[in-house]
Amino acid sequence: QVPALGSAMIYCNLEELQRVGGQADPPVPAGPPLQVLGAWERHLDPNTGRCFFYNPQTGAASWKPPRRHREAVIMGGSGGVGGEYWGPA
Repeated sequence: QVPALGSAMIYCNLEELQRVGGQADPPVPAGPPLQVLGAWERHLDPNTGRCFFYNPQTGAASWKPPRRHREAVIMGGSGGVGGEYWGPA
């Protein structure tokens, strides 16, 4: 069925959304982590160039650092953008 004229249509290109830093879920890691942070690993998404965090025990992935480590970054004044710089691995 064709929608009526004037009805709202939504178009979303997932690759474009990821490229512009949208809220798409982070990918599953394809290689070794950049850094291990307790139960979490820091990885680089080659499609967006952004770091993401992955917990291999639970399968959880997030663009934001885990809470305990995020607070340490904020308190430590790492100078990173958006709390994503964690220093050398």
